[in-house]
Amino acid sequence: MRTYSFKLILLLILAALPLTQLSAMADENITISVSPSPLLIGAQYNGADLTVKGTIPAGSDVVIRFTGEPEELHLREKGKAFNLLWMNVGTVTFDNVPKVLLIETSRPFEELGPEAKTLQLDSLHNTVEVTKPASSEDIDLVHELLLLKKEESLYSEKIGGIVLGPDSGPTRTFTATLKLPSALAPGEYQVEATAFRDGKLVADSRVDMEARLDGFPLWLSNMAFNNSLLYGILAVVIAIFSGLVIGLIFQSKGAH
Repeated sequence: MRTYSFKLILLLILAALPLTQLSAMADENITISVSPSPLLIGAQYNGADLTVKGTIPAGSDVVIRFTGEPEELHLREKGKAFNLLWMNVGTVTFDNVPKVLLIETSRPFEELGPEAKTLQLDSLHNTVEVTKPASSEDIDLVHELLLLKKEESLYSEKIGGIVLGPDSGPTRTFTATLKLPSALAPGEYQVEATAFRDGKLVADSRVDMEARLDGFPLWLSNMAFNNSLLYGILAVVIAIFSGLVIGLIFQSKGAH
């Protein structure tokens, strides 16, 4: 009888183990919400604040990334011709380049663990493919690309801009504001949140969001695609009108 009772207790313990593991895994989740979504790009659009909120596992830090679809870029490389003149000497092709990459982290990357390094801007050295002329100088072209993207406000990496709430049971809240650039193009984007604790990645999640044209830019885009003739006539009229206005301005200045 005792042997039977012992076996029954052992079976109950073994049966409960997967449930305990599942419960622990359920606590290691991330929720994300973004606002505004969708993002409307109208005539007055000059960049926008994107608010990212959610929950992460208790005791963890978080890295938030706003990313665009990868694309292929072709850039002119400048160099000295005949060791005299600076001019375009070839074309450099970058493949698998995110259109936009904005990064916010609650702590410095070196404090989050080795896995966090794959989320830094510098990690693009491992994913971007570069094709350059054989005569090209031996320089870090991906680094130069990152500098260019930063100047255009399409890439950024900021530390400490995320507000973390206190632990509340198995989770804690986070809030961040991402500065979306004025050059943001319409399209599909992703917001990713990755949680780290004790130097290890414990959870990650992502949501999709859309940036779309609105108002006059939308009307103009529809005209370009659906009525190219009228769009062309309108473009010519605007160009002529602009030329006349500029001419009048210079004439009035010359009269004085």
